[in-house]
Amino acid sequence: MSDDFELADLLGEAPPRGADPGFRFDVLSRVAERNRRRAAQARALKQFSIFAAIGLGFAVIQAAGFDWSDGQPVLIAAAALTAAAAAALLTIQGPGLVLARSRALLRGPILRV
Repeated sequence: MSDDFELADLLGEAPPRGADPGFRFDVLSRVAERNRRRAAQARALKQFSIFAAIGLGFAVIQAAGFDWSDGQPVLIAAAALTAAAAAALLTIQGPGLVLARSRALLRGPILRV
């Protein structure tokens, strides 16, 4: 009878001796939420920096004197090459494989941390 927990247990007021599963669940849910929040913040920061760099690139190009009318043939050629590459992939590999690969690329580490 020298144990305080024993005396409290006799009165019906002792805390449980085993681990509290509710507490463990709360801790795990908070840790998971914190990890999700950190990952979301890192993705947002990376996406913001990519778009800011693209915008800065356009501003630098315009400040250098490069006009859209000068760059129009280059953009048209790039669009034509992209369309030709897409048509070649569709005819060689088939639409199912091309769509699966494009989805995998979009889910890939392009904008992930």
